[in-house]
Order: sequence, then structure tokens, then C-alpha cells
Amino acid sequence: MQTQSFIINKIISLLVALNAYFEHSLLYRGVCAIKKAARRSYFLTGFLSTEYRDYRQGSFLMRFIDFISVSALMIFAWCVRAVAKANESGVNKRIYIYLKKSPPSIFLLKMILGCVPARLIKWFFSDCQTRVKTAPYKIIYMLFLCGTLTIPDSLWNNVYLLLSAVAFAALFAVKYALNNPVSHTPRPEFAFPIPPSLVLFILFCALSIFTGYGGADSARVFVIFFACVVHSVLVTLTIRNRDDLRLFIKFIAAALAVTALFGFYRWITGIPIHLEHTDLLTNPGLTRMYATMGNPNNDAKAWAMLIPFAIAAAVAVKCDKKRVILAGIIALSVAAFALTYSRAGYVALLAGVGVFVLMSTPRLVPVAVVLLVPAVFFIPAGVIERLLTLGTDSSSLYRFNIWRGAWDMLRDYWIRGIGMGPAAFTQTYANYYHGEAWRALHAHNTFLDIFIHSGIGAIAAFLAYLFRLVKRGVSAHMASADKEYKVLIAAGIASLVVFVVFGIGEYVWFYPRVMLVFWMTAGLTAAMPSLSKETLS
Repeated sequence: MQTQSFIINKIISLLVALNAYFEHSLLYRGVCAIKKAARRSYFLTGFLSTEYRDYRQGSFLMRFIDFISVSALMIFAWCVRAVAKANESGVNKRIYIYLKKSPPSIFLLKMILGCVPARLIKWFFSDCQTRVKTAPYKIIYMLFLCGTLTIPDSLWNNVYLLLSAVAFAALFAVKYALNNPVSHTPRPEFAFPIPPSLVLFILFCALSIFTGYGGADSARVFVIFFACVVHSVLVTLTIRNRDDLRLFIKFIAAALAVTALFGFYRWITGIPIHLEHTDLLTNPGLTRMYATMGNPNNDAKAWAMLIPFAIAAAVAVKCDKKRVILAGIIALSVAAFALTYSRAGYVALLAGVGVFVLMSTPRLVPVAVVLLVPAVFFIPAGVIERLLTLGTDSSSLYRFNIWRGAWDMLRDYWIRGIGMGPAAFTQTYANYYHGEAWRALHAHNTFLDIFIHSGIGAIAAFLAYLFRLVKRGVSAHMASADKEYKVLIAAGIASLVVFVVFGIGEYVWFYPRVMLVFWMTAGLTAAMPSLSKETLS
């Protein structure tokens, strides 16, 4: 049968090709084995013997089953005849030959990538000067990491984080084994990227499970923490050349755009006012935006750590059209970030952007300082009012009391810690609280929380790890003359500065996906110093 539709002819030819693959597949042999066993089954052959024929013919159920089976066979026979007739034409024969030489998945992929949206996406994520050479498994991993940021909080489960760490670690291990035979020298892109300070930090955190009071909850939090660290190492293994770095940062920019748009969608449709997020006595009627993280402070932390990379992409990209798109993404993200009304976030992002400007284009520092004063008059009134309540509202006073209680805890547990997780902190803090802050899940200070949870060894190892990241990044920045490279490293250092400043007033790691954002950016920053000279992937 020759049809007039070119697409239908291709679909028919594809069915023929798939049928040919099926007849030689392991699945087909398994079906044949089951059929053979069924024919030898005493139960089945006995049930279908002659003595049951009258019952089968008189039963409504059996007649219905016979009708369905006969109809299905007739439809299947018609499809076979249609495919056989359609395959007789010359065009379908050529398509069939092409499909035999090229897998159907590649054929379908070419059809999909030929559409206009796919070409636009390919244009945005490709490089203007060189063709992107990033391996497919790396692209899948980048898509997954950035895709996790766009999942609404109601649909998120921490199990996804754990399973993905195991799955991608196994994938990278297989790639390492395939690319590093015993008789050959290991390839540079799989160099082990775990510094001793990070190993010590992990060990001290693991030890606090047994020396603290959290029990199963401490073990749960440590597993989530360890999964994030695994992803950090995998990010460092993924970024092995400039193409990988550019592509990953563009994925980050795309994730920022999606989450910001989702935040504005929630803002337009109506976000309820939560008393735990806002002091209505000092900020009556204030609605704080949040997107996918379920809390305005969580979204502010993630956006503040990722926005420097979007700024770096806009500065470093060579194509003016892409620069305009990235500038729009930055404006959208900053607007969404501002509507979270996170005061610690405002200070942290301002510090991060200041460090970025200082490192990437130091000549603009005087200009930025001069423009900062008139820029204050363009800041929305709600943001100014929110900043003016810093230190005077109930949220700030509550936090000061928590810090006092946390310092009292630290005097007793500074050596071994109390164990990771909110269960250990809540149980211990009940004996040290001040004022009305009688209940708290954490100390509202990232470094104080690490100290209390896992002891002096953990905080010392973590500070050494941060110092190493910053030192290597600054050294590579000063040693390089490549402007694009210096801008990208400046973004990594700026993201770390955002984390440090934000961590003074918030426990950044309380929400697992925000913890993942930090370790993702830390792995990205750790990979940059090795890119001063291009390596092959």
C-alpha cells in the first residue's frame, strides 16, 4: 500500500525496522520460550481440551474474550499486510535500508532536532567560535543537576538526591574504568579531585553520628550531606575544559530563568502570608516570594549563589544576541530575588557582586561606588522598609537569643559536637535557650552549626577546604591573562563569598537542595583552576 503522506511512510518503515530488531532480540526469544512452556503446561492444555469446549462456547466471558482476540488478530493481520504493501515502494525501501544502517533512535533524534525550538536551544547552548565537544553523559548530568532546582517543593523527595548520587557515581566509575585500562596511564580528566581537608571534614561529620545524640536522624542528615559532596566531586570531574564550563553555566542560567518565572507565577496567582516568614507587626501585609524551594529564604540562598555565574556568562559570551538573552535572565532573577525580601540575601548578593566586579573589572569599582548612591532611590520601598527592620523585628531578636543559646552549647560540646541534624540540636538546645527562643531547629549560622554539630575538627577542616578553594581560584585568576577565564573564576569566588556572608545569618545547609547548590558551585569552582590550559575531553 502506497500512501501519500511522507511521515506515514516513514512511520510504517520504522515499524518494519523495529519488527526486524524484535525478531532477533532477547525479548523475542523469551516470549517464544514462554509460549513453548505454555503448550507443555498440563493445566493450560487440560483447560482448553474438548470436554470444556461446550462450556467455553456457552460462556459470555469466553465469547467476549474470543471476540477481543479475533479482533486483535484481524487488526494485526491488516497492519502486517499494510506494512508489506507499503514496503514495496522504492522510497520506503530506501528508508528501510537507511534505518538498517542507522539505529531508529538516531533517525528520530534528527527529526526532533530539526524543529525550530530545538534549533534555537542548540544555538543558545552552543559556542559561537568552537563547536561544543561535551560528552553526552556529561550533558545528561548537567541537565539533571540544573533540573533538580526547577522541581516544585511539593514534588521533591530527598530520595532523588541519594539515588542520583549513586547512579551518576557508578556511571562515572564505568567511564573511568573504560578510559583507564590497567596497562595505560590514567587520563587527566579523571584525576581524583578530593582534597585532604574535604576528606577530614567528611570523617569528622561521620564520627559525630556516634559521639552525638541525633541517632538515626544524624545518620539520615549525614547521608544527604554525603550525597551532596559526591555530586560536588562529580561536577569537578565533569568540568574538564572550557566548553564544559561554558555549557554548565548556561544550564545554570536556564535553571535561574525557569525558577524565577515559576516564582512570578506563584506571585501572580497568590502566595499566602506565613507568620514564620514575616513579622506582621513591623511589616504588615508583606508577601514574600518563593519558587521551587518552598521557603523564600531557601530560594534566596539558591538564587544568590547562582546569579554570579549568570552575570559571568553574560560578560564572557561572544555573541551579542546571547548576551541580551542572558541579561534578561539576570534581570528576571534579580527581580525575583528582591521579592523574597531576604535581608541576609541582599547583603550576601551585594558582597558577591562586589567581589565579582573587583576581580573581573577592577577599573569599574569607582564607577560602581559612585552609581551606588543614586541607585538607592530606585530600590522599591518594600525592600528599603524590610532592610530598616533589621535588628529590631521579632525575627532578628529571636535569632539573637538563639545565638546566645548556641554559644552556651558550644562551651560544652566544642570538641566532639552533638551530632548532625535537627533532632540532636532541638534536644540539646532545650537546656540552653534564652528568652522566648525556647525552640530552634538550628543555630541560624552555618559555621556555628557545623561547629556545634561535629566539633572543632569539622569546622577547622571545612574552613581549610574553603580557604583552599579561594586560594587556588585567586592564584589562577592572577596568573591568567585570559579575560573570559578570569571572569568565570571571579564568578566562582563570588559565589563562595555569597555563601560565607549568607551563612553568618542563616544555616544555608538546612534545606537539602540548597546544600546541593552550594556543593555544586563548590565543585564548579574547584574545577576552574585546572582549566588555565585547555585539556582534551
